[in-house]
Amino acid sequence: MRILFICSEYEGLIKTGGLADACRGLAQSLITQGHQVTVILPRYGVLYQQPAAELQPVYFQLAGRDFGCAVHQLTLDNVNIALVEHHDFFRRERPYDDGEHGYTDNPLRFAFLCKAALEWVLQSGQQFDLIHGHDWQSAAAAYYLKQHYAATELAKVPFIFSIHNGAYQEKCAAHWRQELDIEPQRHDELNFLATALQYADKLNTVSRGYRDELMHEPEAAGLSVLYQQRAADFIGILNGCDYNIWHPATDVYLPANYDADNLSGKAQCKAVLRAQLELPTSKAPLFVAVSRLTGQKGYDYLIPALTHWLNTTQAQVVVMGTGEGRYCRALAQLQQQHPEQFRFVQGFNDAMAHRLEAAGDFFLMPSLFEPCGLNQLYSLRYGTVPLVRLTGGLKDTVKPWPTRGATGIGFAEPDIASMEAALKQAEQLFVKTTSYKRVQQNGMAQNFSWQVAAQHYQALYQQALWAKAH
Repeated sequence: MRILFICSEYEGLIKTGGLADACRGLAQSLITQGHQVTVILPRYGVLYQQPAAELQPVYFQLAGRDFGCAVHQLTLDNVNIALVEHHDFFRRERPYDDGEHGYTDNPLRFAFLCKAALEWVLQSGQQFDLIHGHDWQSAAAAYYLKQHYAATELAKVPFIFSIHNGAYQEKCAAHWRQELDIEPQRHDELNFLATALQYADKLNTVSRGYRDELMHEPEAAGLSVLYQQRAADFIGILNGCDYNIWHPATDVYLPANYDADNLSGKAQCKAVLRAQLELPTSKAPLFVAVSRLTGQKGYDYLIPALTHWLNTTQAQVVVMGTGEGRYCRALAQLQQQHPEQFRFVQGFNDAMAHRLEAAGDFFLMPSLFEPCGLNQLYSLRYGTVPLVRLTGGLKDTVKPWPTRGATGIGFAEPDIASMEAALKQAEQLFVKTTSYKRVQQNGMAQNFSWQVAAQHYQALYQQALWAKAH
């Protein structure tokens, strides 16, 4: 199959979260299974450093206004990358916001991306069997394809839409409908995600558990009726893990490599991290976290739980991340209060993320909701027992101790008491050396390869092609 991805980020080029990893992991796996994949995304400011060949310019109209852009092309690990260049829309320091607030013209920016992608296909004579859009930034393409291109060759091409995070919908005032030439069934406002739910041929999200949650409120964030209406066309496909990048035996960022048969390198990774962060040597467990600092990630109950629990334990905790200022300030205060036990690494560093995964005894993912989650998959392979709230993809991938075949610690209720109880349960597991090693080994034996996910996507693609043909 010849597949076009429309997305707003792609690992190796531009990344703000798991969307980038998922797009690249799936694209590469489809390539290895014999398909042709092209990815089209904006040429953000940082991508001007990438050498790319300029292709033909693309000109089109959007709501009666004339627009144009250049499309540049490069190849990344056998995947064709097309970069839509428009200085006013995309040559900015950050993809979506100025660091505090989303850009006010985001509706126009990403509707433009979608229109440019479709026009590029037509004007360049590209042939694709299907188009796969990722998250709200690609949603307008579902509408345009059905409503603006019904008389073209594109009318034969099915559109598959993946919801990587249903909380990000891009709701905007009703006047944008006219300015973007989008007239969906809801007329009170323009909701990009809702538009894709109405017009895409097939829908999926990134785990079975999250698919089930999106069928109901409050998890659906107001769109449960639309998900229910499309239930027959809506499935969950669990994201994969790129073990070429995330494997402790080959990880280039680690001071010592290791695998399930010889964990001595893991102890060395922990010792090096403690020395780097000036944490004292300890026999108590080390808890680590790498995440965006937002309410979705559970920090409203994690921080209060840590504040009380650190007074009662010898355990150490390292949190790395960036996000909302109130969480950053609270974590910095925890470091001041517990200098022997707690470190807050503000920001994000890819090498440090790998080293934290390797050094930890437990990985904290107490998410309020989690469509799939990737860090728990990394943690399982690195022998760093995930401590998760049992929601969405976390529930699908982590089996809580003390159940048979356990791979982690899990709790259900999103509150302080449940969070602290899970931390104490992790301590109890850690001192049961034999049980802890069994849970650790169970986790390291799990396989969440992208190859498995790609096979499920192939089946979804075939269903979409068959439905379009009949």
